[in-house]
Amino acid sequence: MDEGEHVRIKTTIASIGTVLAVAAGLLVVGPVSPASAAAPTTGRFTPVAPARAWSGTATSKLTTVTLGGRNGIPSTATAVVLTATVNAPTAAGYVSVAPAGSTASPAIQNFAKGQPISGTTTVGLTSGKAQVKVSAGKATLSLDVAGWYGTSATGSTYTPLAPTNVLNGTVSTAAKKVTVAGKAGVPGNATAVVLQTDVSRPATSGRLRVTPSGNNAGVVSLMYTKGTTVANTTTVKLTSGAVQFLVSTGSARVLADVVGYYSPSTTGSVFVSTHPVRAATIATGTTAKKVTVAGTAGVPRNAKAAVINAKVGKGSVGGSLRVVGAGLASSVPTQIYAKNQTIGNALIAPLAAGGQVQAKVSAGSATVYIDVVGYFIDGSTGSGTGVDVSYPQCGKSVPTDQSFGIVGVNSSLGNTTNPCLQQQLTWAAASAGGTAQAKTQVYALFANPGAAAASVWPTSNVYPAGHTVTRNTYGTCAAVSGKPATTRACSFMYGYARAYDDAMSRGVTNPGQYRWWLDVETGLSHLSDTTQNLAALEGMLAALQDSGVTQVGVYSTAYQFRTIVGTVPATSTLRKTTLPSWIAIGDGRLDQAQAACSGARLLGGPIAMTQYKTPYGSTEIDLNWSCS
Repeated sequence: MDEGEHVRIKTTIASIGTVLAVAAGLLVVGPVSPASAAAPTTGRFTPVAPARAWSGTATSKLTTVTLGGRNGIPSTATAVVLTATVNAPTAAGYVSVAPAGSTASPAIQNFAKGQPISGTTTVGLTSGKAQVKVSAGKATLSLDVAGWYGTSATGSTYTPLAPTNVLNGTVSTAAKKVTVAGKAGVPGNATAVVLQTDVSRPATSGRLRVTPSGNNAGVVSLMYTKGTTVANTTTVKLTSGAVQFLVSTGSARVLADVVGYYSPSTTGSVFVSTHPVRAATIATGTTAKKVTVAGTAGVPRNAKAAVINAKVGKGSVGGSLRVVGAGLASSVPTQIYAKNQTIGNALIAPLAAGGQVQAKVSAGSATVYIDVVGYFIDGSTGSGTGVDVSYPQCGKSVPTDQSFGIVGVNSSLGNTTNPCLQQQLTWAAASAGGTAQAKTQVYALFANPGAAAASVWPTSNVYPAGHTVTRNTYGTCAAVSGKPATTRACSFMYGYARAYDDAMSRGVTNPGQYRWWLDVETGLSHLSDTTQNLAALEGMLAALQDSGVTQVGVYSTAYQFRTIVGTVPATSTLRKTTLPSWIAIGDGRLDQAQAACSGARLLGGPIAMTQYKTPYGSTEIDLNWSCS
């Protein structure tokens, strides 16, 4: 039996596609200085001339559509911005567009039977593919793309803006040019803008097209019916700093607010696609109600903006919905609705201090649903999550945008040293910070193979040579009949010796400067007698404290911790200090890791961090969320 082979927890929570990878990280080896870090290339936006990417019949069964590799969208794109247009639905319902293989079916837009309608969204791609469906019946569905996110170094970063009106007037079948660059906070080198647009009480039914200036592509930005006001969010490429508006028939009054722009700036924000998550369901009225998005719903606390699908329903009267960044105002509503109508729209909401958005309606009351499908972060504040590494990552690419790093001091066995410990400590020290966690932390492997299986087993309370351990609460470790014995006193000393070597002999300079985590999991060697394992863990704590370490925590799951050490009594030294917990959830997502912060603690201290595994290139990486 080995003495603690390093096998990190891999409990499967949910399967996710590669689109949920560490979308903001640089796939390079070696540390970078966070002070000089710019926005990474992954998650940058490339606008394209609007084009019809797919058209067909959508039913209540999922249909997989290929978007990458056509219409200017490369096969390596991680996400696309598109407008989904529904025509001739045979039943009332909603249309959903999601990453291929996703278990979620987010409502992009709701419709009545026979109602034509459009909805814009940003959707992650799995190997260049998405999936579409309607909730009931069937409908003709078209997908028009406006751009893509991916790893292009020439792509653009995003800068959110307070909503500013750039158009309030009549639009006809003749293109109306609107210059945006150089106005409303949009710089002259902007490559695309995000517009919140509505058509107000048109005299005829038709289609609004918002395209680059001079481009007359037959795509749809917004479908509307006679006399009905409707809104949509549009991302549009700029040509000579301008866009154009036209309608398919007659004329209509159109309002447009610019809410953000894309540019070649190296200090803007990049996009991270997420599994669609319901952030809130709230009853709201004419007074704005705030919803915290950052730090929940799969969004880190340092996000600059959130990509949201907002839906309103159960309105007591007809009115307009406005969902904006907390404290902001918009002349264009997020959506207009009739009494009891369910309808939605997508938006990119800036997140100010507190990471909140606010929602209100113009009259009466209504229920508002907030779904998050992605977020934007910049390159200077890191990813908002931590990364833990150890010997398996030696010589391999690791993220360099981590907010904090945790480094394993051991190699494959708990009595060996991680061969690239020094390089990984240097990598962790370059973390961006910005969370409640220290930039650099370390962890050591627990094990208790027992006297029969251990290569070396203690027979006294002396360790290291010449030092008698006085902390052994189980008495004196001694041989029995001249042979090493598995007693609680000796298990304590085994754990003590292991942790003492980890702190003093692995090459960790000044071990007291770090928080140490004791890695307790069933993949490591342990005895069936939980009292023996508890004694060994108490010995590890004592050794770290004798080595000058003042911050110690425990890494595990509630089940594995209980399996190994049983119920920890109040008299245990593990209970006499408020040791924090680092909880592993296995394969999962950021929103699941955030939810795990409210789970069961291992000991008396709070849950400080949660860990989840996510795809990273052709392998996986451990990401970590700071619970405070």
